Amino acid sequence: MSVKVPRPDPARLVCLTSFVLALLWGCMVEAAAQQAVFLVRHAEQALVGGMMDGDPPLTEEGFKRAQALADVLKNAGVTAIYVTQYTRSRETADPTAKNLNLTPVVVTKDDIVSLAERLHTQHSQDTVMVVAHSDTIPALLKLWGHPGSVQVGKTEFNGLWLVVPRQGQTPLVARLSL
Repeated sequence: MSVKVPRPDPARLVCLTSFVLALLWGCMVEAAAQQAVFLVRHAEQALVGGMMDGDPPLTEEGFKRAQALADVLKNAGVTAIYVTQYTRSRETADPTAKNLNLTPVVVTKDDIVSLAERLHTQHSQDTVMVVAHSDTIPALLKLWGHPGSVQVGKTEFNGLWLVVPRQGQTPLVARLSL
């Protein structure tokens, strides 16, 4: 016997996620000089030969999730967007970039040390969105000092992390879902 779990209403999900982000944002007021990073895994990608390989575009569901991300972050104060060289990363960021009139900066997927340094030196006062991958999200969080173990499944496309660095302390990290 299988139980079918209903999919949440996208509009309600966007509203709930916006509410949670607003609460978290309010908690950050005292750290206004701190950078915040919205770290997101790219949305659902098309399968190539039954596998997630190469440089496939987003699926229809992936485009819907990318739009939901744009809706959630439209008032979050994002001033810069970083994506990798892959189509799925760029397509995930496109709706947010268009809403905010920003041009995403393309970085090499596996050069996370340079990305972290760039965020620290060029965006220390900014709120930034980074569209990453299942293997780079845990590495970035660790590089930024997050002590916990984070795993992102190969078929998990709904992750959104809010990372707030704190001087001399581990960063505040909140994991949400889109």
